[in-house]
Amino acid sequence: MRNYVRGMEAVLPTGEIITLGGKVLKDNVGYDLMQLMIGSEGTLGIITKAWIRLSPRPSALATIIIPFDDRRKALAAAPRILQEGVLPLAMEYVEKRIVDKAARELNVVWPCRSGEYQLMVILAESSEEALLAECEKILSLCERAGASEPLLAESRREQEEILRIRSEVYPVLKRDMVDTLDVTVPPSMMAQLIEEIEEIGRRHGIEIPVIGHAGDGNLHVVILEKDGWSMEDYERVEDEIYEKAVELGGVITGEHGIGYVKKKFFAKYVDPRISKLMKSLKSAFDPKNILNPDKIFP
Repeated sequence: MRNYVRGMEAVLPTGEIITLGGKVLKDNVGYDLMQLMIGSEGTLGIITKAWIRLSPRPSALATIIIPFDDRRKALAAAPRILQEGVLPLAMEYVEKRIVDKAARELNVVWPCRSGEYQLMVILAESSEEALLAECEKILSLCERAGASEPLLAESRREQEEILRIRSEVYPVLKRDMVDTLDVTVPPSMMAQLIEEIEEIGRRHGIEIPVIGHAGDGNLHVVILEKDGWSMEDYERVEDEIYEKAVELGGVITGEHGIGYVKKKFFAKYVDPRISKLMKSLKSAFDPKNILNPDKIFP
């Protein structure tokens, strides 16, 4: 979303009003304070106005579910799709047991019955001809990537049903959820991290479902409840997951941010020199520390 923000008006903690960016298409005047403000979790200022870049509504849409019997092959196929020059609207990694559970909640059936590990690719193009060309690239790649028979949903009804089931995954898991992490690793490391998470789950006797954005390495890791566990037990598991993500060249959050609850992990996994620079920026914007003073930094 941040790439669609072209400009903003913001009120600083000092009461001053500033404008960053605007309707211009290029801006390289000094530091990019607008992007800094977007990612600041409300600690640097209050955004009161924004200029957003709009895109035309695509006239042709399709959803392809690509099943695999091997997780590593599934996740290895994601960068290969991008290397083919295909730029999907979305590309997600799902596991069949999880989407089947969500489908049962809706009294429907997940349409792709083969392959425990699946990529869900949503394509959006300006014409049916362009959409067909992108579909052909992906379908051609599937066989080379070791996939089973892909499922192509072209009708609006089929696509909406798939999205409805996918959207139900989080509400279904949330009933027994203690926390959800959004670690990010290089896309080539996704399979290894998921395997490490499964091993952590086996060692502790806890279920840890994982879904993710296959194109950018961002994984949503769901920590489910276990009878008799305290918050310290869950935090120990989270710490092990974060440690593995960082070992694989990743970070502890790709989308959700630090907020209040992840401050202790920020202190452990962020370079102290970088933390010091961030605190200096906070002090420069907010010398009296009045905006969300308990967020991000321990």
